[in-house]
Amino acid sequence: MIYEFIHNGETKTVELKDGNKAVFADSQNTIDINYTPDGRIFIQNAGASKEIFAVTSGNKTFVDIDGTLFEFTIPSEENGIGGAGGELTDPSKVFAPMPGKVVKVMVKVGDEVEKKDQLIIVEAMKMEHICIARAKAKVSAVNFSIGDQVDTDTPLIELELVE
Repeated sequence: MIYEFIHNGETKTVELKDGNKAVFADSQNTIDINYTPDGRIFIQNAGASKEIFAVTSGNKTFVDIDGTLFEFTIPSEENGIGGAGGELTDPSKVFAPMPGKVVKVMVKVGDEVEKKDQLIIVEAMKMEHICIARAKAKVSAVNFSIGDQVDTDTPLIELELVE
């Protein structure tokens, strides 16, 4: 299974092989994944081992590694990647993937954005979720500010899609 995620603003690809190896496309670096009987997950790379935390919500898997949250999703033309809170059928609305607090807003009304541009960051469960544009568009509404509490039902950002 191939997944995409964003790291330092770049879209990366990783292939999960046999459920216990992650191979990164850009470097061919392989990380071993080990599951313990009590449900804990450890990754091993270059002889070092560390515990990670993961949760799956819909078609996304969120992985916390040393306090940095990675959001993995299966790429497709329809859903792109990034937070969408289950509202994958309408790319004109960007939702929080889970309830939390807005910690950064990267756009304002009138801004033009490209597909996969970062729009807003929501903190939940001590992890940051980067919500991105799923299509080229113009920002028509920013419904929350830094510090606001958000749910998954109200769009964070609304977009006018550009053909």
